[in-house]
Amino acid sequence: MGRTLFILILFILMVSCSEKPEFIAIDNVAIKGLKENNLIVDMDYVVYNPNNVKTNLRQSSMSLFYKDSLVGDGFLNEQVSLGANDTIKIPVTCEISLKKLNAYYTELLESDSTVFALKGNGKVSFLLNSFTIALEDKIHLNTKEIILEEINRNLDYGNNFKIRSIATDRLPSLKKTHLKLGMETLNKLPLDYTITQLDLQFYLDKKKGEVALWSLAQPFEQKVGGTSTLPIDVTLNNLDILKQVKFSWLTNQKVNFTIMGDAKIQIQDYAFNIPIKDTIEIGL
Repeated sequence: MGRTLFILILFILMVSCSEKPEFIAIDNVAIKGLKENNLIVDMDYVVYNPNNVKTNLRQSSMSLFYKDSLVGDGFLNEQVSLGANDTIKIPVTCEISLKKLNAYYTELLESDSTVFALKGNGKVSFLLNSFTIALEDKIHLNTKEIILEEINRNLDYGNNFKIRSIATDRLPSLKKTHLKLGMETLNKLPLDYTITQLDLQFYLDKKKGEVALWSLAQPFEQKVGGTSTLPIDVTLNNLDILKQVKFSWLTNQKVNFTIMGDAKIQIQDYAFNIPIKDTIEIGL
């Protein structure tokens, strides 16, 4: 009975004298890449346990802010043991939404070090006690390369430059055909850009013979989130077409053109080269 009472008193003393573990710092912050429009960031959540026995960090969550905007979250999903009188680094993975960041692309591209604020808490169990560890810190990330990668991916996804309208006009000499095309330019980015150069080559029969060229005469300003139509006037030499004529073209009374080219896009100090490929069908 005396032994049991002693153990119980000792246990009560340990519980009453237990101290709350301390948040020390965020360490080893590293960008790991992109996943489904989220920027993946790994870091270590450093905590010190001042008690003489181990404790358990049951849960930890944090929110990431850029300026006053909530842009990401991080979670610790598994319970972690904190050794007695020990400092431990706990790996945490955070996801920052590029959709929530895109309003700031212009300023983020100008900086090699972007400050994000972290706020959150951790739940710690120590014997019969439970503590909450408050977290408030800042981290610095170089988001420039990731944003450039995301811009390039968006520009190159295949539907930014497409022929949407076609009109033909045979010239009086019958030796030439005038094509009037409308090329739709689509900007899904959260910032304006300039099309500084656009060169197109027109081919018959899957790029076996070039029959026309076209180039943008002057830079074209593409507004944020907008769709514009570029007028394209091309003159074809009918003789060049007849040299490659196929019987199927005559029976079907149509010719297929393949359009290949490149567009050069300027965003602030950065240039992007976007390949273009499209196919149009013109009646004979």
